[in-house]
Amino acid sequence: MADGGVEKGRMEKAADGADQVTVCFGDKNAALRKKIATEITSATFVPCDVIKREDQVHLFRVAASISPSGKVHYVVANAGIVSKDDILLWREHEPVKPDLSVIDINLSDVLYTVKTTLHYFIKQTGTEVSLSQEDTSLILIGSGAAFIDCPRGPQYSSTKLAMRGIMHSMRRTAFYCESRVNIVSPWHVKTRTLSKSQFEHVENAEVQFAEAEDAGKCLLRILSYKSINGRSLFTVARKWTPRGYLDLDVDEYPRNHLIHEIQADQVKSAPVEQGHFPE
Repeated sequence: MADGGVEKGRMEKAADGADQVTVCFGDKNAALRKKIATEITSATFVPCDVIKREDQVHLFRVAASISPSGKVHYVVANAGIVSKDDILLWREHEPVKPDLSVIDINLSDVLYTVKTTLHYFIKQTGTEVSLSQEDTSLILIGSGAAFIDCPRGPQYSSTKLAMRGIMHSMRRTAFYCESRVNIVSPWHVKTRTLSKSQFEHVENAEVQFAEAEDAGKCLLRILSYKSINGRSLFTVARKWTPRGYLDLDVDEYPRNHLIHEIQADQVKSAPVEQGHFPE
């Protein structure tokens, strides 16, 4: 499952931004696959329902099989949904079990993707740093909800904050398999995420939208610069920056010496130097 508008923008940039790029895209929406296939002829589309782990495994197998190198170098974990959150729904008598499908898709199924991604990256490059290793990159999809208050949506906000948690947990040891992990967080973008009336409601509140093509440029920025690791890039309305994306600089705390001291203590019992899989 993918966010059609934003993902299409990313795919177009990936397909057009470099020579000899093989793009493989998974989605369960057959109509969307057919539409995009006519517009991005260099992409291969695989039916994939991210809820089904076997579908994800099949997607990776196809991606590796069509790659000239037989390898998977870059993965964008783009699956995500937004729905009415009944966590805060109050009923007079007894609390009702909430629908946690947002958690299932936005977090649990993304962890499936992370697991499968690491399987391929480690299989391809090993876990010993060497000059023969090839660059690999995992990009997680966050949201403004990963940084700012978004009232009345605890499930969605918790899953987007979780993307930052995954990134922070992986970024210090990713280099052992010559990998990088970063987050792209879209601001309001007109995609399939919300209905037309919902987007009109936001627009009527005089909120300026981000552009889907800027999300693609942001993706290419990460893929093109091997020095970018462990960062959260935010695609924003162009009123905030003409290029449509920026680094909010919220992942390093450069002026907070206490945080750095706490971080140093946090890794003392399992230092990064022990490798990807310390015994």
